Amino acid sequence: SDADKAIYTSIMERKGEKAQYATSLKFLAECLKKYHGRNVVILIDEYDVPLENAYFRGFYNQMIDFVRSLFESALKTNDSLEFAVITGCLRISRESIFTGLNNLEVIVLNENYSEYYGFTESEVKEMLRTYGLEEKLQEVKQWYDGYLFGNTEVYNPWSVLNQTKEWFDDKDILAMPWWANTSSNNIIRTLIGQADDETKGIIENLIHGGSVETVLKETVTYGDLTENNENIWSFLFFTGYLKIKEIVKTGELTGEPTIYSLVIPNLEIKS
Repeated sequence: SDADKAIYTSIMERKGEKAQYATSLKFLAECLKKYHGRNVVILIDEYDVPLENAYFRGFYNQMIDFVRSLFESALKTNDSLEFAVITGCLRISRESIFTGLNNLEVIVLNENYSEYYGFTESEVKEMLRTYGLEEKLQEVKQWYDGYLFGNTEVYNPWSVLNQTKEWFDDKDILAMPWWANTSSNNIIRTLIGQADDETKGIIENLIHGGSVETVLKETVTYGDLTENNENIWSFLFFTGYLKIKEIVKTGELTGEPTIYSLVIPNLEIKS
């Protein structure tokens, strides 16, 4: 019937649109190469944010399929690609988003790049000195410091920049949780909402300056959030809500998992 034909045509058009979305980055790279005569660099920042949104809105598996198709097109079968850099909080492996991309270099807490994850203390001191705010260093340290990558401790750059700007206009303004104001914090609400009494007790202890000892799972995903309560600590660590205080037990020689002591990094996160 004409109605059936219309439905079929609509379905095929939507499939065509989806395929075009999946190959859009590759097509853009081809156009840029044709115009400039050089291979293209692709930078993908916070690739896991669409996965987070999809998880909380109920279409997580569909988003995984789409992102996999997008990455395979742009990064695997793209003759116009020079190289790509992808950033994100979570190292996704179980969903096989990076299927076939066997030439990836995964950098997780790598000491070689540690100074580039945020502002170092020397950089913060120089910034404050430039704007006549040297006396604010300890306050900045309490509020925005505490992130440890390898052996390098770094400050939250977004928060430091914003607070320095505010203090340059008025030194008497109180420090603010800038990161919290730019985040939905859906993760925290979900984790606390589904946690059992023991986990909630640990969270309260963390807020009061305590710690939690746990194994860190580098491959934790949004799909693992409801699997068991231990995944909560890995997730909070890799998304910046907790930091490593110390290694409680190393498993390098025994082959057992390394146990870490995690704490809340600063006043911004605590608030």
